Amino acid sequence: MLSFLRASDPPRTKTADETTTVFENGRSSVQFAAPGSEYIMTQRIPPTTKEHGASLLQPPFHYHLYQDEHFRVQSGRASFFTGLGPDPAVVLSPDGVTTTSVKAGTYHRFENASATEDLVLDIKLTPETYEQEQRFFRNFFSYLDDCTKTKTPPSIFQLLVFLHGADTPLVIPLPVEWLGRMLSRILLSGGAAWGRYVLGYQPSYEEYYDDKKTK
Repeated sequence: MLSFLRASDPPRTKTADETTTVFENGRSSVQFAAPGSEYIMTQRIPPTTKEHGASLLQPPFHYHLYQDEHFRVQSGRASFFTGLGPDPAVVLSPDGVTTTSVKAGTYHRFENASATEDLVLDIKLTPETYEQEQRFFRNFFSYLDDCTKTKTPPSIFQLLVFLHGADTPLVIPLPVEWLGRMLSRILLSGGAAWGRYVLGYQPSYEEYYDDKKTK
């Protein structure tokens, strides 16, 4: 292991015991549900602003290898993008379309479509792998928030270790989709292996996730 080559990790905030975890100095939050719930979590995502930028809860283009993902809006407006097109495939709002789903293997991302109102969004994945999902989302968001608090750039290798545990490649946006998909999986596997076995990053930290609590 060559962990001495990596940058220092930010101090980890203990969030493992929290059912609702608040991020970004209170601007965003994730409420985690119990196993078997209709949706596994509810995210509150603030608008993108010049002062704060985009919320850490807004994902980049990615896809899930084995799971479909389902969304339901409670309040606010959500723009969903699929493929690599610049225009949203659907906009969710309480007074219009309220739900959408994305099949496994489909490139996608979403964002708060309002400039003034928080987006409150329910999310689930099927087939459900409850502990894997808890471990990923709790570690991923808590790590990014700790990096934000300390103004520490997040390590792409740590993020890839988390993402590999969730079977979720980041998209390499090539015009030939099959090539982009193949390279995205190589990046995920190769980057996660380097991060885990060379740099010493872990797929989970006790401060962020306690498997005994969630069962």
